[in-house]
Formats: sequence, C-alpha cells, structure tokens
Amino acid sequence: MYKLVLANDIGNDKMKILEPGAPLRKIPSVYKRLMKKPDVHETDVEKNVVNLLDQLVVHITSESIKRDGTYMIGKRAMQSAKSIKNMDIVNGEKHKDDLPLINTLGYAAARTVQKAYKKEGTLPSVVHSKVFMSSAIPASQHTSHTAKHLEERFTGADKSLEHVVIVYVGDKAVTVQLQFEWVKVTKEGIPALYAIIEGSEDMFKEFSKTYYEGKEITGEYFENKKMMHLDIGSGTTEKIYTEGMEPKPDVCTGDRLGVGHAVDEALKEFKRRSGNIGDIKRQQFVDIIENPEDNEKDYELAKEILEEARIDQAEQILENGRSAYTQDFSSKPEIITVYGGGSIEFRDEMYEELVEFSDAVRAKVLWIPEKYAVEMNVRGLDVLNQNMFLEDEYEEALEELEENSVALEQ
Repeated sequence: MYKLVLANDIGNDKMKILEPGAPLRKIPSVYKRLMKKPDVHETDVEKNVVNLLDQLVVHITSESIKRDGTYMIGKRAMQSAKSIKNMDIVNGEKHKDDLPLINTLGYAAARTVQKAYKKEGTLPSVVHSKVFMSSAIPASQHTSHTAKHLEERFTGADKSLEHVVIVYVGDKAVTVQLQFEWVKVTKEGIPALYAIIEGSEDMFKEFSKTYYEGKEITGEYFENKKMMHLDIGSGTTEKIYTEGMEPKPDVCTGDRLGVGHAVDEALKEFKRRSGNIGDIKRQQFVDIIENPEDNEKDYELAKEILEEARIDQAEQILENGRSAYTQDFSSKPEIITVYGGGSIEFRDEMYEELVEFSDAVRAKVLWIPEKYAVEMNVRGLDVLNQNMFLEDEYEEALEELEENSVALEQ
C-alpha cells in the first residue's frame, strides 16, 4: 500500500501538482482517447519509469468518468496533432468535466508506479494507493454543491470509491487501484493568500521599492490587510476578497476572461493567416510561443497575433477589476494583488493603469513576480496541506522521503 499527498491546481492550461518535499510538476491539461494501446518503441524499464509522466498512457476504469478507456495524458497527448481534448473555457465547468478526473487519476497512478519501482526495484503487477488531495475550482463556479460534487467524484459519496488504472510502462502493464481517502476543493485565489504569507522577500521587492523605498517587506506585512486578489488564469479571472486570513466568499466572483480566451481568438486568426487548418489546440499554439527554437516557421506570426488578441482581454479584466473594487468590495481593499499566468501575459497592458487606479483609491498594487505568478494556488494548497488539512499525512510523507534519501546514500 502506498500513499500520496497532493496539492493539485487543475488549471485550464496545465495541472500543477506539489507533493511534500518534491519539485513542482506541470502536466498539460489535455488528453486523447485511444482505440488501442500505442506501439512500444522503448523497452528499458528504468528509462520508462523515469519518463513515465511525460509518456503517460493509461487505461482507466472509473464510474466517475463518462467512458472507461485508454488515454494518452499531458505531454504524451500533446505529441499527437489530432483529436486531443482540453478544458472548455467558454461553457465548461470544472466540477463536471472529465479532464480533472482523467488527468489526476493518470498522474496518481503513474506516481504510485514510480514509488513502487523505487522501493521494490521491480514493477509489481498490481499495486494499491491511498490518495489525500486538496484542489480548487474557480470562484465563479464554486459553491458548496459544486465543491462536494467534485470531491465525491474522487472519493465516492461513502468514501469507498475505487478507481482502477492500468499504467503502461513500455511493453509492461501495472494495475493501480486508487482510493481517495480525503479530498478538499476550495476556491481558486484563496490558497494564494497562504502562499503570500509564506512568500520569500524577493516576492515583494517591487512592492517595497514602489511604496517603501526598498525597505524590507515579508509576508507578515500582509497578514492583517484587506486584499483584493486578481487571479488571472487561462479560462477565468478570479476576484477574491480577504480580510486578514479570512476570505469573504459571499463577495468573491469570477469572469470567463484570461489568457486562454486571448489564445483562442489568436488561434483562429493564426489558422486563417498561416493557412494552418489542422486541429491544433490552445496548448499546442502556446507551445509555439514558448519554444521558438522548435517552431521557427510559425513563431513570429503566432507571437504577433497573440499580442494583438491579448489587448482586448487585458482591457476587459481591468474594467471588471475596477468595478469589483468599487462595487463588489465597496472600495475596502488596501492591497490589490495580481498573479496567475495572465499577470505575466498582460502586465504590459495592465500594470501602469492599475497602479494609477490604486493611487486614486489610496490602495497599493502587489504584482507577483513572474517567478511565482503561476504557482500561487498550488503553493498555497501545499501550505494548507502541511499546516491545516493534512498535517499527519504530510509529516509522514516527508519522513518517508528522508528515509529513502538515507537509504540511497548508504
């Protein structure tokens, strides 16, 4: 029996996951359903185990998804040009979508296989794993009902649901029986408050320079502040209000605005102007932007079109943010903090105007640096796992990690 403790930020672009003491892992939020298991090109077991998350192919049997079947997940699915599925950012709702289930089950099963191989030195035929997980969905979609619905898709109403995932490791297969012992789904944006409080000094360097002449600022500064959070993601922009360490859920809202919408508009124009009529998705278009050396033919055009498309999104986010500050939050926030992938993409269009607005209403802007911007929710969920949600399980996972490290050294 193995255990996993997961902080799982199921983004529309990438699923970001932290385990105790482990580096951040990012899995593209895409999958592809297969009619049959793909051909095997690598049979070295150790190589396949090491690269498992990048080459993830699984068969899932679960009453929580519409169709049992074989799936390519994440980066492996991205390698296929046709028929990949991603999140519907226009009409979709995360608690109903199968993608969070498929990709999370695939990840949890693969990590269980990696842990089993590391401990046993061989691939077991069947392995069991218990999972403890925190996650979040957009404020615009979060209610007690939707949160419970997603939690129970993992745990079952009576906490006894079992998901069976066959993980293909080259030409071998491992059956993983997953049981989610505990799942908590909160609102996106709220966990980020805890990431701010625990943040390192360089997270606040620009803030300090702008407002305090470079005086040292730590996360403690924000513990008692009234804050408006603009969490600009791929499919939604969350507007969260917190007083000290207390979120005020009744006034938290979200809009279907973000990088993904800009990318969708850019993608349509890119197909028209480039003559590309292929079935490429948001993540594949973003990959052109993020990896210019691998996409020399398309990079310049893709970048130009995306820059045009993002201006409209940035203006709408600014307008809605100003409205939320004065109307939804009654001009109470002392700090307007901005993070998420969109805070990187839209900074040039938004930063100066937001600072100008905040000066007018006697507030301050904390614009989270690019280094941390996309990790705030998952970092916050990890803090909550360690200090509030799963203290015992988290400590046990750290002890196991330490024991394995010592064993390897010996």
